[in-house]
Amino acid sequence: MRTDEITSARRASDRRDPGTGPGPDGVARVPNRVWSALMLAGWAGQVAVRVWSTWRQAMPSLTPDEAGYLIGARVLAGGTSADLSGNGLYRAGYSLLISPVYWLTDDPHLVYRLVVLLNCLISSAVFPLAYALLRRLSLPRPAAGALAFACALLPAVVYYVQFAMADAVLPVVVLGWLLLTHRWISDGRLQYGIAAGALASYAYAVHSRGTVILLVHAGLLGVVLLRRGASRRDVAVAAQVMATTAALAWAVNHWLQSRVYPGGILSMSDYLVDRLTSVDGLVWTLSLTAGQVWYLITATWGLAGLGLLALTSTVISRTTPPAIRTMAAIVLAVVLGVALGSSAALPDEHSVNNFFYGRYLACVAPVLFAIGAAVLHLRRTRLPRAFAATAAGAVLCGGIASLYAGERLTAYPYLKFNFPEISALTRQWSSLHVGQATAGAILLLALVIAIAATTGRESTILAATALAFLNSAAVIVVTLNISWPMAASTRAAADLTDAGISRDDRIAIDRNGVNFRIWMLHAFQAPWHPITPMRPTDPASLPSETTLVIVPRGPGASERSSWPAAPATWHPVLARDSWAAWRPASQ
Repeated sequence: MRTDEITSARRASDRRDPGTGPGPDGVARVPNRVWSALMLAGWAGQVAVRVWSTWRQAMPSLTPDEAGYLIGARVLAGGTSADLSGNGLYRAGYSLLISPVYWLTDDPHLVYRLVVLLNCLISSAVFPLAYALLRRLSLPRPAAGALAFACALLPAVVYYVQFAMADAVLPVVVLGWLLLTHRWISDGRLQYGIAAGALASYAYAVHSRGTVILLVHAGLLGVVLLRRGASRRDVAVAAQVMATTAALAWAVNHWLQSRVYPGGILSMSDYLVDRLTSVDGLVWTLSLTAGQVWYLITATWGLAGLGLLALTSTVISRTTPPAIRTMAAIVLAVVLGVALGSSAALPDEHSVNNFFYGRYLACVAPVLFAIGAAVLHLRRTRLPRAFAATAAGAVLCGGIASLYAGERLTAYPYLKFNFPEISALTRQWSSLHVGQATAGAILLLALVIAIAATTGRESTILAATALAFLNSAAVIVVTLNISWPMAASTRAAADLTDAGISRDDRIAIDRNGVNFRIWMLHAFQAPWHPITPMRPTDPASLPSETTLVIVPRGPGASERSSWPAAPATWHPVLARDSWAAWRPASQ
C-alpha cells in the first residue's frame, strides 16, 4: 500500500464527501454541525475512559520517573527542590507542562490527581489528531472517525496517562508534529513549517526520544532546501525558529539540571558510543531493536506491522512523488532512530524488558496503527499478502530477540509494568511467552482483516468496532491487574499521611539506608521544605529544627530498633516494611 495511492484516493474522497448530501453509496452525509458534535462527544468519551483508568492513582507509583518529573515541575513553578543527583535527567518539557498545577495547590496528593487529570485531557487529543491523519489518508468521515476512536484507545496511548510521565503526552506531540510537517510539505505555508520545527524542539525538551525527532526534522529541512520544496528564505526562517526553540529547550533543561541534579546525572553517552563502535555492542543494539519492533507489532494486534509495511513500500517505490516519499521516510526514520538509539544507550538492567521493550516506541504506535487502519480500508484485495508479510515480520523480529536473549528470558526477572499489552494478551503476569503472544496478535490481525475484507460498506466500521473492543478490553485488564495494584502497593509502602506530615515539618532522612525510591517519594510528599540527609549513628548530624526523621527498618525489626541512636526524647510514629518515621516526644 503506497501513500501516493492513498493521496489520489483522498482527492477522490474529497470530491465525493463534501460533508453533506449523498455519499458515494447514496448514503446521506452527516451535516457538519452534527459531525462536530459527534467528534466532541468522542473526545469526551476518550476523557471518560482515561479518568476511569486513573481513578485509584493517588500518588506516584513509578519511581524515579514520576518523582523526577513532579519535582522538576515543582522547581519550575518556584517551589522547593530535591537532590536527585545520580539519576537520569528527567527533561523539563513535560514538567513545564504540568508545573501550573503547583500554582493551584501545594497538597501533594491533590497535585498528583490534577496532573493525571491533565494527562487525560491532553492524551484524548489523539482522537481528533488520528482522525485528521486518517482523513489525509483518504478515508471518508465515518470510517476515519470510527478508526480514530479505536486508535485513541490503544493501550500504548491510555496506559501511560495513569502516571506522571512524559509518555502520557508524547503520542500527541508526535502526531501533531507529523501533521504540521505534512501540511507544510503539501502546501508550502511557512507558518506550518515554523510550528512543526517548534514542536520538534519541544519534543527534544520532553524526552531523549525527542532528540531523534529534532534530528530528523533538521534533516528534512536540508532535503527541502536541496529539492527546492520551499524558498530558501522560508527554509532559513523555519530553521532559525527551530534552532532558537531548541536552544531554549536546552537552556531550560540545563537550568533544571543545575537545580535538581547538582551532583550530576547518569549519562548514557558511554553506552551509546561503545555499543555503536563494537561488534558485541552492535549485536546487542540490533537484537534489542528487533525486540522493540516485535513489541510494537504485537501490542497493536498487528496493525503497526501493516503500517510499517505500507511506509516501506512507499519509500522504495520509484513512482511515489518525492513529497510523499519524504513523509514516509520521516516516520520510518523516527521509528528506527528511537529503537536503535534507545537500544544502544540503555544499560543492561538484567531484566527481561532489556530484550523486549515497548515503552519507547509507544509514542509512534498510534501513527502506525492509523496507517495500518487505512490499509484495511483501502486495500482489501491485497490484504492477504499484507497479512502474510506482517506475520512474517513479527515472527522474524521475535525470533531474533529471543535467540539473542536465550536463557535470560527465564533467568531474568519479568516486570509486568513493562509488558502491559503482552501480559493482557497472554494472560501471563510473571513471565514472557513470545510465541504465544506472537500467535495471539497474528490471530487477532487475521480476524480484523477478515472483517475488513467483506464487501459491505459497513465493513470498515465493523473492523473499527472490533479494534475498539480489543483496545478497551486490554486497557481494562491492564488497569485492573497492573496499574491499580501498583498504586495500592506503593501507597502502602511509601505514604507519609499517617505520620501526620504538615507544612511545618522539617524532614531528615537517611539516604544511604532508605531505598532511593522511597525517599524520592517522600521528597515529593514534602514540598514545603527541603529534605535534609542525616546519619542515624550520629545524632549530631540531625539539624536542630528537624521534626520528622526517616530511617531504614529491617524485615521483622521492631519500630524502636530502627534507630538505636535516637535521642531519648524521640519516638517512632509510623513504620512500614522498609522504613520508620520518628518524631520528638513533644509532637
